[in-house]
Amino acid sequence: MGRLAVLCVNSNVMRPPIGPIGLEYVAASLERRGYGPCLCDLALAEDWRAALSDAVAEVAPAAVAVSVRNLDDAYFASQDFVLETTAEMVRHISALTDAPVVLGGVGFSTAPREVLSYTGAPYGIAGEGEEALPQLLNCLAGDGDVADVPGAVFRVGGGIVAVPPAFLDLEMLPTPSRRFADNRRYFAEGGQAGIETKRGCDHACAYCVEPAAKGSRIRLRPPESVAAEFADLLDQGIDVLHLCDSEFNLPPEHAHAVCDALVRSGIAAKVRWYTYACPHPFDQDLARAMARAGCVGINFGVDHADAGMLRRLGRTYGPDQIWRTAQACRNAGMALMFDLLLGGPGETRETLARAIDLMRAIAPDRAGLSCGVRLYPHTPLTQMVRKQGPLETNPNVHGARVDNDDFLRPVFYVDANLDEDIHGIVAALVGGDKRFFHADPAQVGGNYNYNDNSVLANAIRSGARGAYWDILRRLDEPTGEGACAT
Repeated sequence: MGRLAVLCVNSNVMRPPIGPIGLEYVAASLERRGYGPCLCDLALAEDWRAALSDAVAEVAPAAVAVSVRNLDDAYFASQDFVLETTAEMVRHISALTDAPVVLGGVGFSTAPREVLSYTGAPYGIAGEGEEALPQLLNCLAGDGDVADVPGAVFRVGGGIVAVPPAFLDLEMLPTPSRRFADNRRYFAEGGQAGIETKRGCDHACAYCVEPAAKGSRIRLRPPESVAAEFADLLDQGIDVLHLCDSEFNLPPEHAHAVCDALVRSGIAAKVRWYTYACPHPFDQDLARAMARAGCVGINFGVDHADAGMLRRLGRTYGPDQIWRTAQACRNAGMALMFDLLLGGPGETRETLARAIDLMRAIAPDRAGLSCGVRLYPHTPLTQMVRKQGPLETNPNVHGARVDNDDFLRPVFYVDANLDEDIHGIVAALVGGDKRFFHADPAQVGGNYNYNDNSVLANAIRSGARGAYWDILRRLDEPTGEGACAT
């Protein structure tokens, strides 16, 4: 078989642009199996329709693989349903070529049947694509049955079949090359590059799609492979990175091993990196190890700071651990951000006040206050809401409540105990304290939604590098000088 061309489409047009690392990983796998992957990066295109038309005409692909990163911006204040644009892209591709369209990516894997149905695409891969996509393409070329491909999602008659995914042993995968996408341009326009050290999550948070999209078992990459990928990006001039793990410190032994590998390789002295992490388990030893390895900032998804709300959201730690985590970061000299999800089941004015008061007392560098919990398909919280009856009559549900039984369009949970606008309640409690990023629908352009944030994009264009929350934080410093640190 000759090298059949596969057009790999990055459909994520949110700004600032985020590098499509999933497509890079899949492209490397396609090349190893004799396919010719070609990138059509719509994130860097002025006109996505023209970019698709030009790419299809130039490549004449045997198949078109479309990465779906997001369903929406997960933001109550704006409720930007980006999957609608993705569906337009699929229709445009289908009008240009008879080549089969195959969807994939974490957004697709969140709700495979629903996304395939909404977009009209004929095929998809739920879960990881490194092995499954080449296997699916072989089947479409006549070598095998699509029903035997792990994670394959496809149409049969008037229905959709979804084969359970088989999550990979990451230790068996070679270190992926990071030369497929224009990472230098992403660094210039997006301010950072991404790397993952593991996949999957074994926690059971009420609202989270991670276990469904990436597996409920944590699978670890060899630390030396992670360091080699850091080195590949550093060779391209990229020295500020953000880990894509949902929780870098789970398990802590692997986090220590990654940090040790970065130090041994000499990479630690040449890069700055940020990550997401869980407040527990997290201690002083790990904080110091991360700082030695080049970590300069951590975004902790604490979810809340009220003990009862933490339990209802599926968290296993309490306010005392949040205190200790903040102190460990300070002692290690790292900046820290605490992200809270407000409005979940059982939320009251009193729980909101306790959470914000504790954040003010702990005084992280920044605290993000997301009002309203996005109800994604197939999460425990969404299953609870389904049992409460129709969306349109549920007093706890806001957003797209009509004709949205699949929960694809943005819909949010705000407990009916809050008898007035949650944004107004939170704004009054915050009282103008700049340490809090607060989502206010009346000021969408001025809050911390990263989607189409002109303040953030302009800062990056002027030289700012780092996690988006940290760039915005440094812009608020008295001189603003830190925003342009590289």
